[in-house]
Amino acid sequence: MFKRTTLKGELKELQLRLINLDLEIKKESIKQVIAYMTVGKDVSGLFTDVLNCLETKDLEIKKLVYLYLMKYASKKSEQAILVVNTLVQDTKDKNPLIRALAIRTMGSIRVEEVTEYLCQPLRKCLKDKHPYVRKTAAICIAKLFILNPELVQTQGFLSDLKKMISDSNPMVVSNALVALQQINESSTQPIFVVDHKNIMTILNALNESTEWGQIQILESAAQCAPKNENQACIIIEKVIPHLSHSNSSVVLTAVRVVLNMLNTITKNQGLIKKTSEQLSSSLVTLLSGKPEIQYIALRNVNLIVQRFPKMLRSEIKMFFCKYNDPIYVKMEKLDVMVMLASKSNIELLLREFQLYAKEVDVQFVRKSIRAIGKCAIKIPKVAEKCAKALLDLIMTNVSYVVQEVVIVVKDIFRKFPNQYESLITRLCEHLDSLDDPEAKSSMIWIIGEYCDRIENADELIDDLTDSFTEEPHEVQLQLLTATVKLFLKKPSEASELIQKVITIATEQIDNSDLRDRAYFYWRLLSENPTKAKSIVLDQRPLISSENYKYDEIMLSELVRNIPKLSSIYHKPSEMFVQTVKVFEGGENKSEPSSEENEKSEESEDSGEIEQKSKKTKSKKSKTKVKSKPKTKTKTKPKTKSKSKTKEKPENKQETILMTNINGGQTTNNNNNNTIETLIDLGFGMTNTQTQTKTTNTNQQMNNGQNLMGMNINTTVDNNNNNNSNSQSDFFSSLNNEETTFSIEIEPKKLLLNSTKGKGIQIEGTFRRRNREIFFDLSITNKTSAPVGGLAIAFNTNLFGLKPKAPVMKGVLMPTQTRESSIKCPIDKTHIPKNAKANLNIQIALRCSGKNLFFHDRPPLNIFLKEDLKILKRDFLNHWKQIPEETEMEKEIDNVQKMDISYIKHLFENKNIFFVTKRKDGDLDILYFATKFESDHISLLELVLISNMNKIQLNIRSVNPTYNILIFQFLENLLKK
Repeated sequence: MFKRTTLKGELKELQLRLINLDLEIKKESIKQVIAYMTVGKDVSGLFTDVLNCLETKDLEIKKLVYLYLMKYASKKSEQAILVVNTLVQDTKDKNPLIRALAIRTMGSIRVEEVTEYLCQPLRKCLKDKHPYVRKTAAICIAKLFILNPELVQTQGFLSDLKKMISDSNPMVVSNALVALQQINESSTQPIFVVDHKNIMTILNALNESTEWGQIQILESAAQCAPKNENQACIIIEKVIPHLSHSNSSVVLTAVRVVLNMLNTITKNQGLIKKTSEQLSSSLVTLLSGKPEIQYIALRNVNLIVQRFPKMLRSEIKMFFCKYNDPIYVKMEKLDVMVMLASKSNIELLLREFQLYAKEVDVQFVRKSIRAIGKCAIKIPKVAEKCAKALLDLIMTNVSYVVQEVVIVVKDIFRKFPNQYESLITRLCEHLDSLDDPEAKSSMIWIIGEYCDRIENADELIDDLTDSFTEEPHEVQLQLLTATVKLFLKKPSEASELIQKVITIATEQIDNSDLRDRAYFYWRLLSENPTKAKSIVLDQRPLISSENYKYDEIMLSELVRNIPKLSSIYHKPSEMFVQTVKVFEGGENKSEPSSEENEKSEESEDSGEIEQKSKKTKSKKSKTKVKSKPKTKTKTKPKTKSKSKTKEKPENKQETILMTNINGGQTTNNNNNNTIETLIDLGFGMTNTQTQTKTTNTNQQMNNGQNLMGMNINTTVDNNNNNNSNSQSDFFSSLNNEETTFSIEIEPKKLLLNSTKGKGIQIEGTFRRRNREIFFDLSITNKTSAPVGGLAIAFNTNLFGLKPKAPVMKGVLMPTQTRESSIKCPIDKTHIPKNAKANLNIQIALRCSGKNLFFHDRPPLNIFLKEDLKILKRDFLNHWKQIPEETEMEKEIDNVQKMDISYIKHLFENKNIFFVTKRKDGDLDILYFATKFESDHISLLELVLISNMNKIQLNIRSVNPTYNILIFQFLENLLKK
């Protein structure tokens, strides 16, 4: 008689239960395995036993086994192949649910050997009679594309997927759109574009789709550029009913579509007015939902009313705060009310804000007081009423209320100089009670600004200097400046005080920013008091209501992203999503679009332009305030001269990274050369001698440029893909003023990581807006110490791009990010002699005495103007005037899309304007013109050879260097 052994461990017990013939025991065992898998316990050891349970007709067991298989197939790839035959047979099962489960499982298994057997069942499931199987197969293509894009293309699955857009079942249409969108995000080239040819087919499935499907269809429709106003009106008519949907996500997505469509409507003002009323009604309806939905709606409404100030003004009462509103909803409502403030409703809003300022929530009270100040700045005619409201709040003598009023009053004084001075006396009575740094620095600013009208201003500032070393940094800076203002206006009363403050700031303070400013004031007052007065007491820029809004280019991007995370957090979309592209480099692996080789529906005269069949390539104490200022003759102030000499900067060593033409680091040989170079970043600083060690290379580089006085033998070239499309301003009848938009938004790129930047990370890009070029950058301090003295400079470059204001004020604290937008005008003196066709911009950033070097390559359309208008006859004259020797003839192969309308739209988005076209047999010939910032005009002739999927390109420019740049730009553009 055999002794029965005891099996130890839960996995052993599960293994025995899995081979049990009882179906219920087996089912419960599999459920237990899935439960362990869900909580993170490794049950891969049961792989074979679980797979053996697949040979059953029980649907529940199959679902569980498929779930287990998707989890552990990648770990057990050799054993996973054994189940392929069963999966293939299940795709032929009579039950459509089993067929769908089988094809979904095969698509989710990340094993290359399994994908080889997937093609035939997938092709069959794409044409299955049941829509559930077809929609599952559509999603499977997207999964397969991420794993093996070449296989998807060679098998023709992309064409099949595009055809599913016309499927009779709305569920299949919505899933096909999702699959195509996922493929687009993973590919370097757009596989599918929603345009005027397929938008109606997509929208036909809108009404019968589920909520999820409606969102996906509306998301796709939002990306469509309508052919004309009539099509935009039709799209709006189909989408308008969904503005009253019960699902808030559907409503907000529909709002996004309607706003995008109204972009192309200019003539039908009646439709614009009617649609705006419906948009207002739907947005207000969302405010009656749960607090979370209200918050999302308010964040999006905030953006919409910034763009369209007149919208929702009649619904102002709907944004009044209720007693039971959560604090985050109240704060958003305050922002929206300020945006909607106007002369007609300001008295109503002021009463509300004064009521809110008496609440118990300190944060809400502070923001309510600031809202009063914003209204005063926004609407100057009601500033006096706002000042009286603030005076009433001062009389409450509540500490945090008074401190917030001080902050607000400072902004009002900046907006309205020498007005509402009756507030100063009341504010100074509370000087001793101010403990908030912002409020205290604001009060000091007021004293310094009006020290000539405050008789005891010197006493007030003197009392504050007793605790100078203990004050926060911003208070110290403001106190220093106020003392200088007092000295310049009352030199006889403040001569000792100024020396006291400067001595403390230069000898007892460790903060370099404060110490440097004190030295600056010291030398300026000692050398030229008259010049000091013109600098320190000069009229400052007035603040406006625009200070509280986003810039137009950022606002346009956020509105286009309604209702995504971008519009809720009010941050660019690239901060949330980083797409990994499947393809590498410029290799064109995408399948030709089925819509290629279609002929244009339009027909235009070509004029007398001759055909060229040539080939081409292509960001304190009581205070007395006088009603009139004193008029005393100012004598030259006397200051004690100090014999402190300006120290010369020490020699620093900078290691310059030598790169080859492709941007790769050169090899390190045994022989090392020492290069001594003078550095002058152009900030008015003393030249610093720098010794730089670089390695020899097998091939010497001859393209070194002088970077602000420093020879850097560096040439870098990085591809700069620009994928966003621009949208011009719309709703002109609802806006106070028009703003000119130029081109699409270029997302910021990582230009310098924190490792190479010695703890400083830089992201940025060049953008064009309002007909000017800007360099938008984000500087992040990842060190443990504050960073100051920020300044930026560009090397000489092809177009003479140069920062207008290189110095960036303020200190960057640890972990803090500074967003800056630097205007970059064209300076012809900043163009090197014999400039080569290279758009690369070499950039230097100085911070806390150290120099960081990086580069960026802006797209060519940054330098193209938006105001070119040229007739056909003028085009011909220009063409004849440009010498034939400057003409470049190239050929572009493997063009992504040969549609004429598509090419015209694509080029015009890049400021390359269509002139005319003509036809020569089977060839379509298009003519374009563009104008650079240097006012040079370049002319283009495109010969479309549809049957060969290529374009012959002829370019004529006065400056042949531009020809090369245009060709490279168009080649990348047409092959995207």
